[in-house]
Amino acid sequence: MLRLVVMAKTKQDSKNIWERDHVQRVLDFHNSKYGSHIKIKGKAIDVYPHLIGQPNWDWVCYDTETREEIAIEVKRITDPKIEEKSKIVWQLLGEIQHSLNESETLPGTFSLFLDIPQDYRLPFRRSNNRQELRETIYEAVQEAAPKLKLGDEIDLVPQLQSGLSFKLPYLSLLTLHKTNDQGSAIIKSSGITGWGSIHFDETELEDFQLLVTHANEQLRKAKVKETFFGNY
Repeated sequence: MLRLVVMAKTKQDSKNIWERDHVQRVLDFHNSKYGSHIKIKGKAIDVYPHLIGQPNWDWVCYDTETREEIAIEVKRITDPKIEEKSKIVWQLLGEIQHSLNESETLPGTFSLFLDIPQDYRLPFRRSNNRQELRETIYEAVQEAAPKLKLGDEIDLVPQLQSGLSFKLPYLSLLTLHKTNDQGSAIIKSSGITGWGSIHFDETELEDFQLLVTHANEQLRKAKVKETFFGNY
């Protein structure tokens, strides 16, 4: 048996591998939806080295049946800082979920949802703040869960605010919803207000249009005839 191991040599290599996988996932969805057969050929500058230092696009793809090439330009449309904040919140909820599920003390199955405004700075520079928030949420869930009937939902923010040494912002949401009388488990869900919505407000739409305009200009200068755009 021959085993092939491919290792990323640099941080950029890791980014390219991650990005390639995600781009192909979008392509696979597009293929299944529209009956196309598009696959990635490679990075634009690898396929066409003469484009190095010139306006170009990110990936060269092709249709395996028609052999036509398609250019893909990848643009980030979310705020990395907000993504990182959402990741922290998700990890925090994961720890709470693990502790509660390990204890097997919940009278049923519950959904725990935490959402905070995008402009709120998480007070986690001090590690004990993070631990305090985790323990306070854990205790709030333990106290509230036995009181809920199937389908009931409770707002835990007041209990959270009174139990913390620091303040959470106005419009924070922390809700516990009972989804099943069976089992002893909790399902986590979270969000950051202003991120994660499938809709754009006016400002976000203008910013997005600027990204598309800039990408189109890059492709025009690179003399690309056909482009692929997906939003899934």
